[in-house]
Amino acid sequence: MDENKIIHFLIVDDDEVDREFIRRSFKKENITNPLIEAENGLEAINFLKTKDGEYLEKNPIIVLLDLNMPIMGGIEFLSKLREEPKNKKVIVLVMTTSDDIRDKQKAYDYNIAGYIVKGKVIDDVPESISIIKAYMKLINE
Repeated sequence: MDENKIIHFLIVDDDEVDREFIRRSFKKENITNPLIEAENGLEAINFLKTKDGEYLEKNPIIVLLDLNMPIMGGIEFLSKLREEPKNKKVIVLVMTTSDDIRDKQKAYDYNIAGYIVKGKVIDDVPESISIIKAYMKLINE
């Protein structure tokens, strides 16, 4: 494992309550990695534009993405994210209230790692954390 490889989490969600829930879940599971927050897709894209490819190689980012946000929603964010070659390997886990099959298909078209419906998140927290930890392990191998 590369000692310099610190996984950062980018939470992209307009709902402060949901972002707080994620922070508390991470704390409860002893995930102490840096958390960066953006309230919409545009904020997240602007953050990623400030980081060069070398930074992302040394400090991989896992994005926890809502789909339904003002200014720039999750699907548009995914489209912009995947346009940049350096962002092709960024791991994205969608966490949204939308259970619409069309939203799921659109999201998976952008090579996301998983899709979790937020209304069920309370029951799915162990599963969500397991997915996140599995990706953390893969990155650090």
